[in-house]
Amino acid sequence: MPGFVLRSASWRIDGRRPRVRVAVAVTDDAVGRIQQVAAACRALGFEHHSTLYGVGVLTGFVAADGLAVLRRVSGVLAVETERAVLPRARCA
Repeated sequence: MPGFVLRSASWRIDGRRPRVRVAVAVTDDAVGRIQQVAAACRALGFEHHSTLYGVGVLTGFVAADGLAVLRRVSGVLAVETERAVLPRARCA
């Protein structure tokens, strides 16, 4: 099925590498240069969606096999992937 994209998940079925939604935490000493850290991450394939300046976090997508590369960027403290959230059970 060329061109088909499963929108409810981060997996692509159109021949591209699977992507995951991530939050990139920036070290305290790099918060003042968070845009430079974001640029370095983008150069490695990070699809940057937002910057949370107050907490020093970048959000976006990256190829699943690119997580280790992002973790090695100077100024990156941690890279966390999105976890699936299960619907809450209803009580009767």
